[in-house]
Order: sequence, then structure tokens, then C-alpha cells
Amino acid sequence: MKPFDPLRLDCAIALAKDTFCVVFSGKDYEDLVYEGQLEQPWSRSDVPRKIDSLAGRMGEDGRPVIYALSDEGDVYTLPAGKASSHRKIAGAGVYSDDATDLGYVNSTALIGDALFVTGYHSQLYRLTNSGLGWFHKEKLPQAPETYDYLVFGDLNGPTDGDLYMNVTYSPTSTTRELTEEEDEEMGRLFLAGRNEEAVAIRRAADGPSRVLEGRLYHWDGRIIAKPRSGKYYPEPATLSDIFIESAEKVWAVGGNGVILCGNAEHGFQDVSLKGNNEKLHSITKFKDRMVIASDYALHWFDGHLLSRLKPILDPSINRNIPNPLKVQAVDDVRYYFDSKHGVHTFDGDRWTEIEIPPELLERDFRGLPSKPR
Repeated sequence: MKPFDPLRLDCAIALAKDTFCVVFSGKDYEDLVYEGQLEQPWSRSDVPRKIDSLAGRMGEDGRPVIYALSDEGDVYTLPAGKASSHRKIAGAGVYSDDATDLGYVNSTALIGDALFVTGYHSQLYRLTNSGLGWFHKEKLPQAPETYDYLVFGDLNGPTDGDLYMNVTYSPTSTTRELTEEEDEEMGRLFLAGRNEEAVAIRRAADGPSRVLEGRLYHWDGRIIAKPRSGKYYPEPATLSDIFIESAEKVWAVGGNGVILCGNAEHGFQDVSLKGNNEKLHSITKFKDRMVIASDYALHWFDGHLLSRLKPILDPSINRNIPNPLKVQAVDDVRYYFDSKHGVHTFDGDRWTEIEIPPELLERDFRGLPSKPR
């Protein structure tokens, strides 16, 4: 990919050291699967919806099975070399024929044999081969007073009985409508050129400023942590990613440089660094070290300090500003997915870019030539 390419890598997942799936947006939505062990490694599925999240597993035949979630609640099952299938979450979405007031769905995760889907209005669904429905709907947190809705985000966990989910609280607006008298007075002041006085009337109706607030939940609806609620910054941070190192050690990262570590039983510790207010997008463990992707770079994290990961990526990427989407380690390979710069892998010594053939993004793509023998 070139930095000026209008296409963007929207979501990605790695399933094996030489197998991954990526979704691009631009002109259309393409789901691209790479299987490095095959003579022709690339395959493509086109879907008619905007894909917001991916999950997947390796099938019994050694080929990948991808689950692609659209923002409207469509779940596409895409087994490599086999026919695809489609299911729709009833009531989800905005433009779907069956849409209610639930709105878009947000993220998906495969836990055991079940696929979980989260949504923007306290939605959590569980999909299996035998059915689709709400997951413990009666225990899901709902928006308290002074909040409009709760956005359920990324979900992860060692089992479907031990789940963690990031939740964003969207506060109710404190802005009120201007009275008829205030509106007339503001107009009069503007006409008289007394702009500052007119703007002051508008500001007085705005009320105190409120920001999105992040929480980490355990599956039974109990709040586990309220990130950055005063440790270094007065406002709470929202969360971006959850990584399960073990049942006893769960990590979460997000805005304002927040890094949480712990578990539901013993609680979470904020191990964030003072002075770091960067957005942290993703976290994984590569061999024996934690790796974190921030807004602009990749970092090692030793539990106390963040340090720039070396060797750094190709200098051309650093010159054109990285746009980290996700870091993920599978076996002894670390994947780095960048929204503008594509897919790169790291084996512990050097980086390798996996070039995406431009033909893949053409509408009439019919496959690539076999690898030379």
C-alpha cells in the first residue's frame, strides 16, 4: 500500500503464522484471506455491507474459517474453499428492514465455539451453530440516569463464563434550548456587532462539558475498573483493546495512555505512565514481552516503562506516519496491521512486508498466478 492510497485497512485478524484476513474499505468492501502455504495464497470475498469486525479459527482441514460482522448485524461465515453463509441479528442496525431502535452493532469475538457480538445500545449476543440470541440480557448493564446509552465494545475472555468487555458511557447532553427571549436577544446583539455578548448567551445554555467515560466489565455486569479516574488526569479514559494473557492476567489499553492489568477476582491495577496521554490502540504478547501500539508507533512494555520497539518498521512507513490498527502475535510471529501501510510481520529479528497485489482490489479479480516453483 502507498500512503496516498484511498483504500484503508479497516479490520484484521491473524489465525496462524502464515494465515490472516484483512478488510479494506474505499470503493467497496473486500474481505481478503492470505494462506501462505498455498501456491495461490490470496482469496477474496465481497460483501454488500460495511464490515466492522472479524473473528475466526482454523478449520479441521487446516483452512481458515472467517466470521465477518457488518455494522447492520449481518454475520457472514466464510470458510476457505467452501460455500459461505449469512445470518442476521434481528432488530440490529439502522438501515436494515428489521431495524428497531438498537442501532449499529460494533464488534465480534470467538470464545470457544460461540461467537459473541456487541452493540452500541447495551447489546450483547451469542451465536452458535444451533441458535442466536441475547447473552444474559437481564444482567447486561443499562445506561444510568444522566447517560444516554452504553456502547459495548471489544470483548475477550478465556471462556464464555469468564468474559471481559469494554463499555463506553455516553453522557446526556447538558445543553438546553434557548428561550424565545434569549434567542431574540442573541440575534439583536449579533446585528449590533456585539458578538461576544451574543456568544455568551449561547454558552450559558450549553451547561458543563462532559466527556465519554470508559469502564471494564466482567460478564455478570459488575464494573471492574474505571480507567484513569483521577490518577493522573481528571477525566476517565475510554478503552480500545483487551488482551487475555492468562485467566489470572488480563490487560486493557485505551485513551490517555491508560494501561490496566489484573482480573475480575482480585481487581485491576492502573500501571499507566505519568505524562503519557497518547491513545493506545492495541496490546499483545510476543514471546516474553508485551507490545503496545500507540497513535504513532509500536512499543515494548516491561510493566513499568514504554520503550520504542526495535528494530523499527521500514523507514518509509515512519516518514509517512504509522497508523497502527492492531498488533497480534501468533506462534512465533508478530503481526502489525496498519490502516494506511498494510500488513507486516516480525520474527524477532527483522520485519517483512506482505505485499497486497493491486489486482486483488479490482472488481473483476479472478485469482493470482501460482507461486513460482
